[in-house]
Amino acid sequence: MHNNNVERHHLKPLKVALASLALAGSALAFPVAVQAQDGEVVQIRMQRYTGTEEDAIFQRYKDMLAEASDGRIQLSIFRGGELVPNDQMFTTLRSGTLQAIYGYGGYWGGQMDTGVLESGIPMAWTSLEEAKELWNERGLGELLAENYAQQGIHYTVPVFGGKFDLLTKEPVESLADMSELKIRATPSVAAVLEHFDIPTVYIPPQEFYIALSTNTIDGLIYGGPYDYSVLKLDEVATHYTEMNMLYPGFVDNVLVNQRFWEQMPEDLQAVFTEVTAEWADYRHQKFVEWNEEAAHRFDITQLPEDDILAMTEAAQDVWDTEAEKSEVAAEAIEMIRQMARDKGRLD
Repeated sequence: MHNNNVERHHLKPLKVALASLALAGSALAFPVAVQAQDGEVVQIRMQRYTGTEEDAIFQRYKDMLAEASDGRIQLSIFRGGELVPNDQMFTTLRSGTLQAIYGYGGYWGGQMDTGVLESGIPMAWTSLEEAKELWNERGLGELLAENYAQQGIHYTVPVFGGKFDLLTKEPVESLADMSELKIRATPSVAAVLEHFDIPTVYIPPQEFYIALSTNTIDGLIYGGPYDYSVLKLDEVATHYTEMNMLYPGFVDNVLVNQRFWEQMPEDLQAVFTEVTAEWADYRHQKFVEWNEEAAHRFDITQLPEDDILAMTEAAQDVWDTEAEKSEVAAEAIEMIRQMARDKGRLD
């Protein structure tokens, strides 16, 4: 399901339960939209791509919207796959069958020229401050909003995720140390590592534990301390290297069907936007907390600055591939490239 970008990883191994056709059929039979005037209730049907492990945090989102709107925004949230398969959420949102989705651009990278770069590509941003600057000050957020609008979709806010670093069985303090190891990586990450003669292989998350246990791989690039501890990988590998390859390690989004959005009263549009932004910040802070709580399980080191600069140069092929998708994608990549220059990460 993922495209050749940095892989989406989450609180727990993603457990997407595809509902039966009967269930999907009955759920999709709900009214497509509710015409709303001031004082009336707006009912929004949203699907997220995550599983049961995320029930509590999305219940918080639902409650925040209801409270801030005095009960006028009623959000019904369905788990990943309950209405449609996750890779069909984008199409279903465009048609209006879903009014909103909590998504990840990598799922629809084949349909949206900026989907992959939006969700995260190697070395594009290396801190939350950089990511926010890119979205809010350098124009990426506005560019994405305009591009989604062309698809009949209203883009609200980015939802910045957690860490994205290296876990290995043996200590790693440089890229040179990795050349003797076999590292599990997604295609875009592997494209960067190939520049340093680092062997890579791709395996799905459910195979991580056994692959490390049997020395099929020596390490992997997937998430942060919390992600690794949830998968119990600290039982077989405890060396964690901060690569500064991408942080936040993924970027999700909250999208609304444009026709439905335009039917909402302006005051509820404002409430929805403000609450979604507040909840997105809360969600990111939970990732920070969870990673801090799990950090003691690992021996943590950092790659030297020279290696980070070298990886940024190596990532240019990946950036160029994204830029070739369209003029809009090229404009977005130039924003990313200029920021890297301004931050001293790229000549």
